[in-house]
Amino acid sequence: MSGIESLIRRYFPYDTFRKYQWEIAKTIYDALSSGRVALIEAPTGVGKTASALAASLAYSEESGTRALFLVRTKNEAQAPIRELRRLRDRGVDVGYAVIRNRPDMCCMVSTRRLPYEEFLEECRLLRSSDECPYYTGMRRINIDNVMTYVVDKAGNINEYVSSLCSSGVCPYEVSKDYLERARVGIMTYYYVFSISKPETVNIDIKNSVLIIDEAHNLPDAISSLNTVNLALTSITSSMAEVKRFIDDEELRNRTLRILRSLQSYMVKLGKVLEEENMVSLELGDVLQFFEDFQAISEAYYEIIKKKRSVGVPIPYTPLSRILDFHKAILNKVSGFGMFLTRDEQGFSLVYKCIDPSIIGSPVLNNANGVILMSGTLPPRDYVVGMLGINRSVLEHRIGFRNYIRPENYGVFVYDGVTTRYAERDEEEYAKIANVLSRIYQAFTLDKAILSIFPSYVVLKAVRKYLSPGVKYIMELGNTSIDDLIRELRNDRRRLIMAVAGGKLVEGVEYRLGTENLLGLIIIVGIPYPEPNDYLDSVMEILAARLNDRSLAWELTYQWPAIVRIKQAVGRAFRSENDRALVILMDRRFRENRLAKIFEDYFGKYVIVDDEELINKIMHSTPQ
Repeated sequence: MSGIESLIRRYFPYDTFRKYQWEIAKTIYDALSSGRVALIEAPTGVGKTASALAASLAYSEESGTRALFLVRTKNEAQAPIRELRRLRDRGVDVGYAVIRNRPDMCCMVSTRRLPYEEFLEECRLLRSSDECPYYTGMRRINIDNVMTYVVDKAGNINEYVSSLCSSGVCPYEVSKDYLERARVGIMTYYYVFSISKPETVNIDIKNSVLIIDEAHNLPDAISSLNTVNLALTSITSSMAEVKRFIDDEELRNRTLRILRSLQSYMVKLGKVLEEENMVSLELGDVLQFFEDFQAISEAYYEIIKKKRSVGVPIPYTPLSRILDFHKAILNKVSGFGMFLTRDEQGFSLVYKCIDPSIIGSPVLNNANGVILMSGTLPPRDYVVGMLGINRSVLEHRIGFRNYIRPENYGVFVYDGVTTRYAERDEEEYAKIANVLSRIYQAFTLDKAILSIFPSYVVLKAVRKYLSPGVKYIMELGNTSIDDLIRELRNDRRRLIMAVAGGKLVEGVEYRLGTENLLGLIIIVGIPYPEPNDYLDSVMEILAARLNDRSLAWELTYQWPAIVRIKQAVGRAFRSENDRALVILMDRRFRENRLAKIFEDYFGKYVIVDDEELINKIMHSTPQ
């Protein structure tokens, strides 16, 4: 055994490498040692997390670097904690720190339930006045001893936080301090890829190896993290507060003049959004409303002062949102654009990052090492172009059919319906519902069916036409995966109706122990993002960077849809032994460019009509 293999094996949390794990670990180690970015694509269940940690820790022992395991959502942090716990059980002690947002790590139940901005204000006040016992408790403890106890005890994030609370200290502050000497930091993308945000931690990027999990999400995540919204409702609420709390007539009138002008501007432009959900604006057109912005600032402090004087426990005002928005747009950062958007809550001005490389490039090109890994990593051109990577890249990709045995799955294309925008109507929705109802009745295995829709609008339109005998679970704003799993525990025979890229599709496990709860995945339509001014701006940036407009279109519109489909299919295949059927339900799956991609991905691609589809489901269900 070579010295490198011995070192990597020392940090591997299992006795042996499963199929592909050694190749992944060796590729990552080679990339880190040579200063290249590692691009790793492998299906869920291969064991990317264990391999990435082993290679990174082996490299860090030689280089003196720290590994930062970055995740998109808080739940995804469970995987590295689990592997580090197993490593500790094998006698290899690796100190780590978990950073989540302050509310999630707060020990004071009454405080952490506040809205985010109000929580930060209250937390700041309690810390500055020494009224938080967990914050003052840090002065009486040895951080190394406390963290050794916590890491030894905690098996998941909740236990990590509760153990620190039981020790009488603030989990957020302790973790932030301990991060400076921990060998591994576990946190969301926020702490590395956001700018001008209220929560920050000191991170030495040049001395860090970044392990970026679910990296297919990184460009969109960077854009979202660095986007600032100003809702029309915030302006309306601010006007009410100014009228109520500002006694100075001149200041009140100056402030209301600004707020009313913004309100009128947004309402007027809102009429343009009757057929669209986003429209591009000129930054200068919005900045003109803030020429007398001193009035907003003075009004803010006057309202805070007045609320404190009358004993309001948390002196918060929505004017703070206008202050934050103004601060952001004053920077006039290149790669950002101004938009007016509409959603269920109404209209908002949005200052949005349209070029993720503005933030991603300085981080990824200056970090000591970078690992981008996902079960559905987009093409190299997309990753490099969108993130502005200008260092060498080392790729290792393991396809779906390299991992899942062909006898464990079947893929059928049903071309009798479509969700193409120009062809959507009530008749088409009814046809989709009829096919789903027939599939539900024909599918006799005691497993759930996961159906994925391109949007919530399509999902709701189809649901109303389902046959009465179909027992379904529909994704709603308050739907949680835990509640859903509890329902499936009692009755597996459910049709789950979810939205592509939503919380029931990305980064969730449909399992009870080792049992896979899903037996059939139905992709209803192709989840292309709806064209808008923002995506057109992204496409123009890529076209200029790649000098290829056709490729830029594919990367902007087609590949996000393909990644979402692959992510959805991956819910049923969490190990190489899982079995399920996949139905691609849209006639556009027959088009050459999509057919080629999915034929390469699955290796199977059978086009069926109505009767063939039902027959296949009845007789081809993997057992």
